[in-house]
Amino acid sequence: MALQWVHDDHPRWDDDRRRVLASVPEGVFGTESRAPGEPLSSDWWRVERDGRVVGYGWLDDVWGDAEILLAVDAGERRSGVGAFVVEHLEQEAAARGLNYVVNVVRPTHPEREAVTAWLQGQGFAATEDGRLRKRVGAPVVGAAVAPDSGRQARYAAERDRAAARPHGTDEAGGGEPMGPGHEESGGYVDVEEHRF
Repeated sequence: MALQWVHDDHPRWDDDRRRVLASVPEGVFGTESRAPGEPLSSDWWRVERDGRVVGYGWLDDVWGDAEILLAVDAGERRSGVGAFVVEHLEQEAAARGLNYVVNVVRPTHPEREAVTAWLQGQGFAATEDGRLRKRVGAPVVGAAVAPDSGRQARYAAERDRAAARPHGTDEAGGGEPMGPGHEESGGYVDVEEHRF
């Protein structure tokens, strides 16, 4: 019954991801317009118990610190899978020479307070911009491993696909595709609030 941490070398949307992410409260992840076999950006790991996928971890380090997400099958919650995922994502980030892992619990998450409290129990601290951040490993200056060109290309392709998908949740209600800069980690932000 030991958990296994398995890196997906070429992550694609598949039945296991659909099943696990569908068990997460509605609206947490935007998975409605994913096509079977569609390539996914960044790095994915799956957590297996007895050969069955029970959770996923995702890490994106294209922009510096490691942004992380996790999803645990509903039947496996409160069994240690989430803590296992966070611990392994922290190790992955530290191995790349990164100083922090970062997570954002969307304001629309139906269990936002509980998830935020759980992450804080895992050592994450709230920042002024609403993110939750945790230092991993010893501080390292200038040693971060740059994402390889393959990872950068997968990220760019995913961003382009996401920008082309219709998004019925925009405030205008038009469901029109949103261009680059209008989305952040699958969630949508007001671009005017993020201009420099």
